[in-house]
Amino acid sequence: MVNLWFETPYYNQNWRGDYQELARILRGAGLEVNVLFGPENPGVSAWKKIPQAQFNLVVSPWVGVKNAEHLQKKYNQPFLHIPEIPVGEEATAKFIRQVVDYAGIDKQKSEEFIKQEAEIYYYYLEHFSEFFAEYWYGMPSEFAVVADASYALAYSKFLADQIGLIPKRVVIVDNTPAKFRPAISDYFKNNISEGVSIDVDFVEDGYEAEKLIDSVEFTAGKPLILGTSWELNLADKKGALFFEISTPSSETLIVNRSHIGYKGALQFLERIYSASVGGK
Repeated sequence: MVNLWFETPYYNQNWRGDYQELARILRGAGLEVNVLFGPENPGVSAWKKIPQAQFNLVVSPWVGVKNAEHLQKKYNQPFLHIPEIPVGEEATAKFIRQVVDYAGIDKQKSEEFIKQEAEIYYYYLEHFSEFFAEYWYGMPSEFAVVADASYALAYSKFLADQIGLIPKRVVIVDNTPAKFRPAISDYFKNNISEGVSIDVDFVEDGYEAEKLIDSVEFTAGKPLILGTSWELNLADKKGALFFEISTPSSETLIVNRSHIGYKGALQFLERIYSASVGGK
């Protein structure tokens, strides 16, 4: 059994759906998951089972690491820290294999799950490519992000590495503790995509974050800005496509949605390119 620690420093509309998707992926790979948050959490009984788990899994650049370190000290319980939330087939397959290797369980079920999910993922992606071939001229090629460290990293990597968009600026606004900032900055410089490197700004003030994005010079067609509702007017000013990924959020209502894993990545593409076609 694995305790799943996936948290955000402040409320994110996708968080519950993303937690569920992570749990689904881990179960599909053959792991028993102790669900600590969200609609599948049974309550106090899950928290009482924490010491029984083989290990703790932290999926975040920094949130939840302190909990895992405490449990390691208290129960001698090891933990696996994966900074990157997996988005898309390649990242999710890598994520599954990393967790399965750490858990030491049989790989047959996880590899079968990866194969099944990948076939479905690429089936839909193939049909999306037909749409892209017709409307490519209106699609974004550059982007900027304003978000907490977890989602800024996950979405930037997916857009740069899997979709081929160019990151122009990343602003992290979740007051990331100082000890984690060098590792996060290094990840953006060396692990986003081959040949892609981006400096990261850590800013808590929304006004300062807006100024940083406003200073970006987009040079290739209509850009994409992912952020909060505070960046909406700025996106209009820049002639950019706008996509809310973080709070405050006044333009999007989400009851149950995920943008991670296999299924979530397809929904992520739907929202971005729907905005492209609709001109929003």
